[in-house]
Amino acid sequence: MSSSLFRFLVVLLTLGTSLSASASNTPAADAFETYLNPPAPAADSFEPLPAPSRATPGNEVRALAHGRVETVDAKGGSLTLEHFYYENHELLRLRTQYTGLEAVTLPTGALVTRGHPLGRVAAKSQLSVTLHTTKALSAAEARAFLQSRARLPLPAKEPVLLLVSHTNYAMRLYERGREVTRVEVGFGQAEGRKQVRGDNRTPMGMYHVVQKHRGSFTGAYAEYYGGHWIRLNYPNPWDADRGLTQGLITREVRDRIARAWAERKATEASTRLGSGIGFHGWVGPWTLEETGGRLSWGCVVMHTPDITALYEKIPEGAMVVLF
Repeated sequence: MSSSLFRFLVVLLTLGTSLSASASNTPAADAFETYLNPPAPAADSFEPLPAPSRATPGNEVRALAHGRVETVDAKGGSLTLEHFYYENHELLRLRTQYTGLEAVTLPTGALVTRGHPLGRVAAKSQLSVTLHTTKALSAAEARAFLQSRARLPLPAKEPVLLLVSHTNYAMRLYERGREVTRVEVGFGQAEGRKQVRGDNRTPMGMYHVVQKHRGSFTGAYAEYYGGHWIRLNYPNPWDADRGLTQGLITREVRDRIARAWAERKATEASTRLGSGIGFHGWVGPWTLEETGGRLSWGCVVMHTPDITALYEKIPEGAMVVLF
């Protein structure tokens, strides 16, 4: 092998090692920030599809929700918006595609608000608005989708918000989107998302604080509360939808759960879905190393000094998202 070729291979090897090290040192995305701060302002609601009377040539076409411009074809009279919205514990993405437009002036990447003008119905075209989730929705599916999301939560706007990450064994407390504190937490003894009563799993979902108690407790396991209890309104409507599909509850019970949850009240406690989920302390000190974070019968366990310090900062009605 010639010396020049040898030097060239050494340079390639060094460069490859450097790139690998650089990639491995790239910080992982923060799950909390990713959830709370989508690439464009989250939708607070979706408007219905334009009525036929609004689809006549020359009429203004407006955005169905907050989002940003993903693609523009001004000559072809089309535009696609990207929307982000919260549903249960997930931050989801929707695309709305508008065709049959003229006078489109928005550039790619522009942020839009609900009702923002996108262009006008073209004189020689037919207006079409198509929704895309994981697939293109039919007109009937699109109408149902929009109607069921006429009002949407905005976690970052909540006066008090608790985000709990199953993956990171961590909780962060926010006040109107500003982080106040972060603490370590543990979960149920069994891994996975809660399904039924007695499975010792912790739920994933969007809930609200509906009850608080500090002081002494009674019963065989009183000491395991660590002197504090903050109850959530599990099950929520998505838990109830699953329960209805699986034959665990009736339609009437599902609807009662949905109404109570929307009012930030306690939901049904006697169904096969289970109940009694919340935050509490523990009988003594614990560590992730010793316990694996698997402690409770389904609740979120905090270190007792942490829940003691945060108890007054978590009011009834506060939103809690376990993701």
